[in-house]
Amino acid sequence: MTSNISINANPEPRKDVREGTAARTDSYKELLDLADGFTGSPQVTTASVVGLVTRAIAQCSPCLTDLSVRLLIALIEHIYDEKAWRTGRLTVFPGNKRLAEMTGKTDRSIRRALSHLEANHWIVRRYTEKNTRSSGCAGIDLRPLAARLYELRQAEAFLDEKIEAARENSQAERDDLARIQIATKATDIEVVEQEESGGEDSSVPHKSYKLNPGSTNLVQSRASQAKRGQDVDVTKSLIEVDSEIVFLMVQASPSLQNQLSPAELCELTGPEPSAQSIEAVATAVRWILMHNVKLRPAVWKLAVLRHGWAALAAVVVAVDRQGVRDPASYLYSMLKAARLRDTVRHSLRALEQQDSGFA
Repeated sequence: MTSNISINANPEPRKDVREGTAARTDSYKELLDLADGFTGSPQVTTASVVGLVTRAIAQCSPCLTDLSVRLLIALIEHIYDEKAWRTGRLTVFPGNKRLAEMTGKTDRSIRRALSHLEANHWIVRRYTEKNTRSSGCAGIDLRPLAARLYELRQAEAFLDEKIEAARENSQAERDDLARIQIATKATDIEVVEQEESGGEDSSVPHKSYKLNPGSTNLVQSRASQAKRGQDVDVTKSLIEVDSEIVFLMVQASPSLQNQLSPAELCELTGPEPSAQSIEAVATAVRWILMHNVKLRPAVWKLAVLRHGWAALAAVVVAVDRQGVRDPASYLYSMLKAARLRDTVRHSLRALEQQDSGFA
């Protein structure tokens, strides 16, 4: 047989309990009503209340300081008997000095933190007629906290939903990124296979860099002398001439100028450079890439396919720009740019000013 009789946890206030000299907020009477309205809560433990406060109190009272939260947890841990949560006898008696020792703060900081907790309706400071909290029904009353456990549970549930939603969004983003990377890798492999097999892929708009029929002989002969992993010259047969980029490269890059003859430099800065002089630029860039930058051949092939002469310009920028300690990493990051041509145009102009002493 079950009984519906509830335990009355709120005895009549004793006459020796006073408000003390502590300052109270305008809502103090509402706080007392909140405390007196708590009659006990079954299946509550001190550990569970500490967990709730730790996770959710910032949602209910975002203005609480870190010390106030730590102090409230310390007060909760003074409830050693789990039955106190069922009976509603939740007054604890630690003094300010004891709390200061526990938290490593001063008495003044403790008084201020307790006042803050009371102003936010988490505790009630009860005093005797001698203005102490050490005897009788005086002390620190935690019934306001117990009366707001449902509010804390709701805040905890809200946080859990928010965290789960963020986790799902992150997982969806990772899945989308993985699909994009797989699709990109498949496309890259297809492009490389098409190029290596000598076939043509109608889905990839290959550019043609048409010079004289024998223009690739010099490059192929030097490529045969390169070490394994350095055969990275695919520029001659894959890209068409970008006159503006070539002109900026010749004007701005000391490394490129050192690889070209005076006659070639003179012709390249003219209105209509010959195919042989442009071939010399491509060959010089290949030499710079082989001797100054360690880049995987497959990466370079894809870069040329995607960016054309902008990829060659990125090489001289990476090598000649001041402050670049790792040209390979710098070049690799540049080659990821969606609009590399605009990037290298700006970089080449900056490089030209750098060499002129205006940077």
